[in-house]
Amino acid sequence: MRKIIPWLLLVTLLCAGCGKAREGEALQTHYAAVTCAELTADVTCHLPEETRSFTVACTYDAGGDSSVVITAPAELAGVTATVSGEDLTLSYGELTLAAGSLTDLCVANCLPWLLKAAASGYVLEEGRETLDGRDCLRLALDTTAPAGDKVVISAWFDAGTQEPVYGEFTMADQLVLTAEITSFRAETAPAED
Repeated sequence: MRKIIPWLLLVTLLCAGCGKAREGEALQTHYAAVTCAELTADVTCHLPEETRSFTVACTYDAGGDSSVVITAPAELAGVTATVSGEDLTLSYGELTLAAGSLTDLCVANCLPWLLKAAASGYVLEEGRETLDGRDCLRLALDTTAPAGDKVVISAWFDAGTQEPVYGEFTMADQLVLTAEITSFRAETAPAED
């Protein structure tokens, strides 16, 4: 009996982290099934000399185009960016401008990028944290920008609803963008039998 107890303790310690790994996998499975979503967020660009903040509304389609409409500041309200693959189009009213290939991380693509990373990004870290009084699952997700640069997204998801709460986007070890998600609604594909 004395020889069995150390082995049982070892097995218990080894399995202690098993539940946490399943949380991240379950979250990624959930986001892989998201077909479309609508979300709003306060996005801040962290530039070397200053920060710039925007309020945006995003319509995400997992299989097609995603669009982001700036709602604040007032000077830019109504400017719409449509992301189709790696192409970016800007529009305001009836004016449309093909902005070319989207090769970097920006306000126009960060929310769709967050949702894609939640579905298929490589998990570097996983843990539980309280953020603004909410129990959250935090994942650090490794992704790649269209230009080939590494982008790490640290994302916090409500532990109960799996809704995104906050994201930090880092390139070359520099914080580039932060996004505080203020509303979220998603539709998922029916589960396969």
